[in-house]
Amino acid sequence: MTASEARTPPPPIGRGRVALWDNARFALIALVVIGHAIATVRGETAFGYGLYVFIYLFHMPAFIALTGAFSKAEASPRIARSVVQLIVTWLLWEGIWALIRLFAEGDPPGRNWLVAPAWTLWFLVTLATMRILLPYIARLRHPFVVSVIIALAAGLSPAIGTAFSAQRTLCLLPFFVGAWLARERGWFERERFLRPGPALTAAAWGVFAAVVAVLVALPGLRDFWRIDSWITWNRDYAALLGGEGAIGDWSPDAWWQLALAGVGVRTALLVIAAAMTLALVIVIPRARGFVSTWGTRTLYVYLLHGPIIWTLRETGAVRAIGRLGEGGVLILVAVAVAIAVVLSTGWVARALRPVIEPRLEWLFAREPAR
Repeated sequence: MTASEARTPPPPIGRGRVALWDNARFALIALVVIGHAIATVRGETAFGYGLYVFIYLFHMPAFIALTGAFSKAEASPRIARSVVQLIVTWLLWEGIWALIRLFAEGDPPGRNWLVAPAWTLWFLVTLATMRILLPYIARLRHPFVVSVIIALAAGLSPAIGTAFSAQRTLCLLPFFVGAWLARERGWFERERFLRPGPALTAAAWGVFAAVVAVLVALPGLRDFWRIDSWITWNRDYAALLGGEGAIGDWSPDAWWQLALAGVGVRTALLVIAAAMTLALVIVIPRARGFVSTWGTRTLYVYLLHGPIIWTLRETGAVRAIGRLGEGGVLILVAVAVAIAVVLSTGWVARALRPVIEPRLEWLFAREPAR
């Protein structure tokens, strides 16, 4: 979902563009919009909270994995351009968000401007960082194992937080590295993956069913454990276990208890996210259709839906709809899907390309002719 991917399709696995990946991209971007639409009213109903938790358990890890699957572990001019494109797009949208808040709220950029990415913009910073890191991680003997160790260790340091999306980058790194490694080893080209049989498909649906069953069986989960604080993937263990992410009344006193509990919980959540990500790509349809076309424009949806959802929140529309209970949550889901569809259309891409994919050819030196 990088700017370069939105402009030039990423090299597909196999020959031609594979509909599976585009279909998965649109499904995930729709979940992103839904999650943001219901985020501020998720605590109003058990249904809304359960839906929010279900989405956030895996949707961003899955997006990171899809991007990692099409990344290259090399420091080539093409990779350098994609990283610069991401950074420029991020800076452009930081400016846009600064202007939105200045005119709407009268708040000028503060001292943390650009240090803590504005709302959804953390994803661009994370992808740029991961692309920079990948060539070095790929040289290790066990890159995936190292990425998992980094993800678990990151939560031990309170210094690693939202600044430049550091906690999220390190926490979600295994999905990026794991998907890249799977592609390098040809796992995505195996017949069993390209055409999953009934047993594998049933198992994948079973993963989703199991998660739903647990959430349905625990309607009071949000009163005992605010798991939603953990699955935004942006806080250290001390902040989580000592704050709203605490498990019941338990508050570990010793550092080793906090470390063990934090590592244990994050490990479990990473495993669940990985299982749900794999389940998603198994059950996603392989046929090409209009959804596949929408899936090529996910960057437009990702960046443009933010101001729309923000406006709906600020005007009180989301809160008013949320008061309708479960029906209100369903209305917000429908609105979110409609937003995702509209922002995926060709006319939006043509009209808003300058602020989503600014042309940067003038910035780069010409590559020498071979």
